[in-house]
Amino acid sequence: MRTVHVGIVGFGAVGRATAKIISQHADLIERRSGVRLEVAIICRRSSVKPQDVPSGARCVSDWREVVRAPEVDVIVEVMGGTTESLQLVRSALESGKPVATANKNLLAEHGDQVFALALSRNLPVGFEASVASSIPIVRVMHESTAGDQLFAVRGILNGTANYILTQMENRGIEFDKALLEAQAEGYAEADPSLDIDGVDSRDKLCILARMAFGGRLSVSQIPTCGIRHIRIADVHAVNRRDSTIRLIGSAENTESGVEVSVHPWMISRQSLLARVQDVNNAVFVSGSKIGTQMFYGRGAGGDATGAVVVSDLIEIARDLAHGQLRAKNVSGFVDSPELKVCENPRPVRWYLGLNTKDERGIVTRVAEVFAWHDIHIESLGQEPRVSKDELSLGITVEPVSEPVIRRTVDAINAFDFMVRPVLLLRIE
Repeated sequence: MRTVHVGIVGFGAVGRATAKIISQHADLIERRSGVRLEVAIICRRSSVKPQDVPSGARCVSDWREVVRAPEVDVIVEVMGGTTESLQLVRSALESGKPVATANKNLLAEHGDQVFALALSRNLPVGFEASVASSIPIVRVMHESTAGDQLFAVRGILNGTANYILTQMENRGIEFDKALLEAQAEGYAEADPSLDIDGVDSRDKLCILARMAFGGRLSVSQIPTCGIRHIRIADVHAVNRRDSTIRLIGSAENTESGVEVSVHPWMISRQSLLARVQDVNNAVFVSGSKIGTQMFYGRGAGGDATGAVVVSDLIEIARDLAHGQLRAKNVSGFVDSPELKVCENPRPVRWYLGLNTKDERGIVTRVAEVFAWHDIHIESLGQEPRVSKDELSLGITVEPVSEPVIRRTVDAINAFDFMVRPVLLLRIE
C-alpha cells in the first residue's frame, strides 16, 4: 500500500486546513515519506460548499459513514467536544482503523479509555495536535525526555488568550475588542469560553502533566482561572510595575505532591514568557538531567494545527504501508498510578487589582481582611482613576499559599463597595 486514504470528521478551520495541506503537499509528502495521502471522505453536519470539498472526496453528514467506509484507512477527529467524539474514536478503533485527533478535551477527560482501547487493538492514536498546536511537545514528552526524571512543565498553552492579552497591551484596546478581532482572524470560536476561561489550557496541562510525571490526573483537580475579567486598566497597572500579564499553566512535582494550576500571572518584562506575543505558545520542560528547555511556536489557527495533524497522519501512514501498525504506550494513562496533588501549595507572591466605589475607609477595611488571614502587604498604591466614581488599587503581598489568598479574595469580593471582582495574579 502506497496510498493511504483519510476520512476527516469535522470540517471547521482545522479540518479544512488538514484537507488543504494534504492536497497541496501530496507530492512533497510522498517524496519524504514514500506514502501518498488522499482525502477520501469529509464529514460535517452542516452543508459544505462544493469548492471546499477536496478533489476525489465525497461529503457526508454522519460520522458513522466514515467509520464504515471500506476505502478509509485512517480517521481524523477534529469535531471537538467529548460525547460524540468519544463515540467516533471508539468506533474507529473497534473497526481496526487508527485515529489522529486534535481534541485535548477528549483526551484530558477520557484518555485512559481511548488509549486502553487502542492498546487492546494495537492501533496508534496520533494526538500531537491536541497540545500547543505547532509545537511538537507531545513527541518531546513521549520520546526525547523519556530517559529523564521530569519535575516541571509550564508555559503559555493557549494562543487565543495570548493573542488577546498582547493586543490589549500593545495597542491599548479593551478585552472585548481584542476578542472580536481574535474571532475575525479565526483564532477564537463563536463561543470563546474554553479559551478565555482557561479550560483549553487546563486540558492541555492535564495531558502534559500526566505524560511528564507518569500518573493519572483529573481535570477537576486543576484550579483554573481565565482572563475574561481582565481590563485595559489592569494591563496598564501591571505595565507600570515593569511587568505584563500572561495566562500560565503550571505543573510541578514536589515532595508534597503535584502543584498544578492555570492562572493569569504577572510576568516580569525581562522574562522569556513576557516576550511571547500574539498567538504563539511557549512550553518550558524541566528535568534532573536536561535542565530547563523551552519550546516555542504558533498555538492557534487552522493551518498550524492542521499541519501537525498531517504529521501524525504521515507517521501512521508509514507504519500502515509497511504493515507495522502498533499502539503507543503513553506515559501517565493506561495502568498508571494516581498522582498525588498537593493540597497546600508552597507560598508565592500575589498581585491584587481592586476596583471600588469612591468611599472613605476602604483601604482600612481591606487591610483588616489581610491581617485577619495573616497576610503581609508588600505594597499598596492607588492607580489612575477608571472614572470619577471609582478607585483603582494595586496591592502586592508577601508569599502566601493559594488556598489562603483565595479565601482572602472571597472576603474582599463580599464587600458592597467592590465594583467588580478582584483581579488576582500570581507573581512569577
